[in-house]
Amino acid sequence: MFVVDFLLEVIGYTTARTLLPLASLGKIRVESASSGERGFNWLGFKRGPDGSLLCESSMAGWVGLLPWVLLIAAVISFR
Repeated sequence: MFVVDFLLEVIGYTTARTLLPLASLGKIRVESASSGERGFNWLGFKRGPDGSLLCESSMAGWVGLLPWVLLIAAVISFR
């Protein structure tokens, strides 16, 4: 379980924290890891006071792993 926690909390979260605002032109942000925010929907998002979307940190871990999984699958399939 340590490997899964490391992948989600370190690699996935950091990737999502970097890529989500870039890909959405700032419309989606990721909550800080130490935040105690509540009120997220079942997909892990909620609307911020400025109209942007805020992604829950645990969901950001999963979202951030997606590009890495796709990259690894592409490398494997093209070898």
